[in-house]
Amino acid sequence: MHFNFVKYLAIVCLLGSFSCKNETKTTVESIVQEDIKQPNIVLLLCDDLGYGDLSSFGHSIIQTQHLDALAKTGIKLTNFYSTAPVCSPSRVGLLTGRSPNKAGVYDFIPGPKKSEDNRDLVHMQADEVTIPALLKKAGYDTCLSGKWHCNSRFNSKEQPQPNDFGFDHWFSTHNNASPSHQNPKNFVRNGEKVGEIEGFSSQIVVSEAINWLENKKK
Repeated sequence: MHFNFVKYLAIVCLLGSFSCKNETKTTVESIVQEDIKQPNIVLLLCDDLGYGDLSSFGHSIIQTQHLDALAKTGIKLTNFYSTAPVCSPSRVGLLTGRSPNKAGVYDFIPGPKKSEDNRDLVHMQADEVTIPALLKKAGYDTCLSGKWHCNSRFNSKEQPQPNDFGFDHWFSTHNNASPSHQNPKNFVRNGEKVGEIEGFSSQIVVSEAINWLENKKK
């Protein structure tokens, strides 16, 4: 699926790849001022996917043909690291481009329950500058579909939510789909609880992102 020169950012939080424009000496301000033609950006992020779990990176049993095609036709990175070994801070590092500790998240974020160490108060700081927020300044429409897990009080006014960090449209869970990845009941769309959805969470979040892109295309 390709949308010519339409300004979108879609983050689908279940798989793993990234595409961007190769421009040198380009700032957000210059993009806005010059109104240059910009590429669409789709970021596929996967929890707990090891370096060697893709056939394009040498796995001899698991077949990942579609991701392999992205690696073959795009940019394949072979020397890289994550900002943290667990999900919450690594997501914050990806969104902000800096140390997640400085952004307010230093470990896996638990759910909204009282704890002696006050980990239920942890969240990405409201004044953090994120990639989707910068892209919005450059004229992009932005979408998050999938796991959020950047705060402990999900979908609560007590802490910043995805829309506070530059996402126009968000369809998310706090952590995992619940009560299971089949027919989940805990997705929230733009602050509104969705209720039970028939199907598996991986396909549900992809369908949400595709529907958002299709509506933007019209």
